[in-house]
Amino acid sequence: MYVKRRIAILDIYATNWKAALGVLVTVCAVTFLYIEVLRPFLPTSMAVVTVLGTAISFFIGFINAQAYDRWWEARKIWGTLVNDSRSFARMVTTLFATSEEPAKVITIQERLVRRHVAFLYAVKERLREERTQEYLDHVNEDDRERLRGAGHPGNVLLQLQGEDIDAAQRAGYIEVIRMAQINDLLTRFSTSMGMAERIKLTVFPVYYSTLIRFSIWVFVVVFPMALSEVVGYWAILYAFVLGAIFKIIHRIGEALMDPFRGAPSDTPMSSIVRTIEIDLLEHIGVKDHPPRIQPVKGRYLM
Repeated sequence: MYVKRRIAILDIYATNWKAALGVLVTVCAVTFLYIEVLRPFLPTSMAVVTVLGTAISFFIGFINAQAYDRWWEARKIWGTLVNDSRSFARMVTTLFATSEEPAKVITIQERLVRRHVAFLYAVKERLREERTQEYLDHVNEDDRERLRGAGHPGNVLLQLQGEDIDAAQRAGYIEVIRMAQINDLLTRFSTSMGMAERIKLTVFPVYYSTLIRFSIWVFVVVFPMALSEVVGYWAILYAFVLGAIFKIIHRIGEALMDPFRGAPSDTPMSSIVRTIEIDLLEHIGVKDHPPRIQPVKGRYLM
């Protein structure tokens, strides 16, 4: 996620230089070919090009609006995970009853909190299709054995959390009503994870993007031909600027379609998970926690 409020136009072109170069080469070739060869045989009309450009603008606006909705929903899901995680740590560290075995209670509380940190790392890795298995660093050997070969580590970790909470209630460390409150949060974690996976696994209708991409290239070809009738070779400059803008804006919308792929514009899951990790470790009295993740080049968080 970008943290800078402004980005220079040249930076945008530099990031999308391949798309811009493709437009420039196409515009130069078409303009030269039309002026030198095709003009007598292929009449053009600025009216037709104007209608096409207007239609493309509406199509790109529609795609980008849908893409932003997906991106914003993903950010809200992780915002919910932040709030629920803090509530979970508070409940785990305060709702357990006073016991004759305080050391054992503290051990259970720490295990629940650290396992939740592992859950967040597991969700992040699944959404980004990573294979680092960083979540294993936050669980004990018994949990690692249960997680070995698991197809869905996040789901297994929630199962382990439920088993520990149930065992704590049976041992008299927590009342039934308080156990129900914590279990409700586990359900919320499962719901948030499922909502994020729905965004990840639901592909935006391909024919929309394909037709818009095709329309943009038609515009890039036709526009310099029609404009060269008015301004000659200066059509290269104008057609390049406008065609590149269309192409780059469409690429930005396509990037927002999948807010979990690990791009600079995506949901900053690494930063969010690290922030939650620090907050939760502080709940159990751990002061030696990892540092917060800093923006890459001062521009974006991952």
